[in-house]
Amino acid sequence: MLSAVNGAVELVVDRACKAGEPIVVWCGPQPNSKLLINYGFVDDDNSYDRLVVEAALNTEDPQYQDKRLVVQRNGKLSVQVFHVYAGKEKEAVSDMLPYLRLGYVSDPSEMQSVLSSQGPVCPVSPCMERAVLDQLADYFNRRLAGYLTTLNEDESLLSDPNLNPRRRVATELVRLEKKILHACLQATTELIDELPDHTVSPCPAPYALLLK
Repeated sequence: MLSAVNGAVELVVDRACKAGEPIVVWCGPQPNSKLLINYGFVDDDNSYDRLVVEAALNTEDPQYQDKRLVVQRNGKLSVQVFHVYAGKEKEAVSDMLPYLRLGYVSDPSEMQSVLSSQGPVCPVSPCMERAVLDQLADYFNRRLAGYLTTLNEDESLLSDPNLNPRRRVATELVRLEKKILHACLQATTELIDELPDHTVSPCPAPYALLLK
């Protein structure tokens, strides 16, 4: 426990400590964005660090209500938040795929097949899978392009010993965010490479799910 006592910070420990023994302070299961706001630092090895990907069913879709029933039946929402944890990007991408495939179901008979299934089962064709993966790859690329600097430029900045401390911690934060996004993009690209036929054109999807 930390508290302010007579102009100093007092740390209350949970056991007896010897002089010179290092003390570890755990701030709880917080992503780096929260650690920076609450405590002014980020952790390179934070297993709780995460980014958020928000996916939403297209309300213009004529089959929106049916798709909403399908996602609710599988424990998801019509506007679903996916948490992408550092080091578990491949699992996060795999978790998004069944949800995103719904955006590429346009045939009413296929939709009825999905409704009658017992799980998040969409009729996965090579062109549908390519379209879904292309949409994800484009999304991750767009998020990376939204930063003012690249990952390499961040590394170069952090190598400067005279970098302003506030600039340093902010750069560390965005560098770690970009590493998660790059890992997501790599996982998506690997899934594209595993597709059996790379000559297949992606399926058109006038009502693809919205990502932000």
